[in-house]
Amino acid sequence: MPEDEILPNPKISFYLKNILMLIKLKRSNKKRIEKFVYNAPLLKEPLIPKSEGNFGPMEEGMIYVMFNSEGETLPQAIDSVFRFFWVDSPDLRISIIDSFLVSEKFKSERWGKSYPRGMLKNQTKERYHQEVFEEEAEMFIDGTWEEGYIFNFLDKKIGISAKLKYEPLNPKSVLVYYNGKLAVTPSLAQKFYDMFAFKVKGEIEVRGEVIKLEDARGIIEHGVGILSTLNIYDWRWLNLQFPNGAIHIFYHSLDLEEEVIIEGGEGALVLDGKWFHFQRGDFQVEEVEYSEDENIPSKVATEWRVTGGKDVIGKPLLDLKVTTTAKISWSGVHEKENLKITNYVLEAEGTWRSKKIKGKGTMENLMHRTIE
Repeated sequence: MPEDEILPNPKISFYLKNILMLIKLKRSNKKRIEKFVYNAPLLKEPLIPKSEGNFGPMEEGMIYVMFNSEGETLPQAIDSVFRFFWVDSPDLRISIIDSFLVSEKFKSERWGKSYPRGMLKNQTKERYHQEVFEEEAEMFIDGTWEEGYIFNFLDKKIGISAKLKYEPLNPKSVLVYYNGKLAVTPSLAQKFYDMFAFKVKGEIEVRGEVIKLEDARGIIEHGVGILSTLNIYDWRWLNLQFPNGAIHIFYHSLDLEEEVIIEGGEGALVLDGKWFHFQRGDFQVEEVEYSEDENIPSKVATEWRVTGGKDVIGKPLLDLKVTTTAKISWSGVHEKENLKITNYVLEAEGTWRSKKIKGKGTMENLMHRTIE
């Protein structure tokens, strides 16, 4: 989130168009949230996004490319992660760009900026097609889940640009959250999905160094509705890439009135061509080790144990040790609340159904709490 954020300034049309959604937000409470989170059915096969077009009061997207600085192709060689995140809402008179590079080799850097207007150009209702042309950055994405995506960007602040092709690593590597239903909490009223395993080809240039990518990895996220980080207690958005697939987990907890903590989240994996679904309660992202951080007033986690699913005797199907190889942290003020945000390059090693696996990936950790 930008450090000096411009607050939304809604047009009257925003209230007229979204009155029902705003009523749902107002009525959101502990009982309603728990019923929604805990009653979503476990899926045997993934849902595919019904529509990738642009609609709703707020358009939100996020694209990752995870690559090796020398152009190596194995997922275990990932040493750098670039992310471009944006929010666009003309009716709220606000848009946001948040971008970072976190790397074991290159200098890690990030920036964020709010704009008092809409930002996206040439949107469509059929395809995931969005364009950004700002002084600090330019971005172009076009495609569908079936055909893949073209992603071109120029980040002048960090000094990184690319022309890339995203092809699904597996047609099942997509997670449509809460079975495609509108998730409503005090923080959001949104439909969203993550396409969490792409094979990425093309060329990326980092501060004058050109790198050819033949088998990098990528993630594309898309959400529509209303989103804020109000009431977020913890937020862990974890993606791990392996030679035979990928694992994607989103954990988030809400701090409601009287310090009531409600846990939510969902996850999925595709390994050896097979899809597995995790509902909240089916997985754990347990913090194991911490370190001081020079950029935020809190310790940050640097090691985790990630478990998920159970076999017939109650032993975890997924059991991973996840450690930090690079990180970048910053604080951001959003809706008068101080956020502490850390993004990582990670290494993971462990087992899935007793078979050893090893890979690398990334995670975003967002929290309002302070770790002493």
